[in-house]
Formats: sequence, structure tokens, C-alpha cells
Amino acid sequence: MEVQLPKEQEDALYGYLHDVLTKAVANVESKANLNTPWLKGKKQAAKWLEISPQSLTKLMDRGLPVHYLDDMDVSFFNKQEITKYLLEQ
Repeated sequence: MEVQLPKEQEDALYGYLHDVLTKAVANVESKANLNTPWLKGKKQAAKWLEISPQSLTKLMDRGLPVHYLDDMDVSFFNKQEITKYLLEQ
């Protein structure tokens, strides 16, 4: 059995599905930090690089750029700086 919708309804359905999927993808990207240039904390940076926290610490000891907020004891990593650092090694 095959169901055919009138062209108008088909277009409306495709438009609706497109909107739903676009919002879902944006939500996943946001939760995965894909749209931000910054990573908060060593755990996120290590996860983004797909390395262990110990390996991240070694990279930091070798000069990997990291930004600290002293009064909050928080570290931030910039994805472009990390990429540039790794490409220069």
C-alpha cells in the first residue's frame, strides 16, 4: 500500500521535518561544544582531543596554550590555539 499526499501537504511535511531536524542537530552541536571556540576545563579539552587527562597535562607542560581565571580556579582552552600548537609540533 502506498500513500500519496497532495504536493502542498508533501511540501509542508518536508518543511516541518527539515525544521525539526535542523533544531535537533543544532541542539546536539551545542551540547557537544561544536559551535564554540572555547573548552572549559581539562576534562573537556582532553575529551575534545580524544586523549587522556594525563596526556593533556604533558602537552600543557610542553607549552600547550591554556588560559586561567585565577580567582575562580578554572582553565579554558581555545580550539584554534590547540590546533595551531599541535600543527607546529
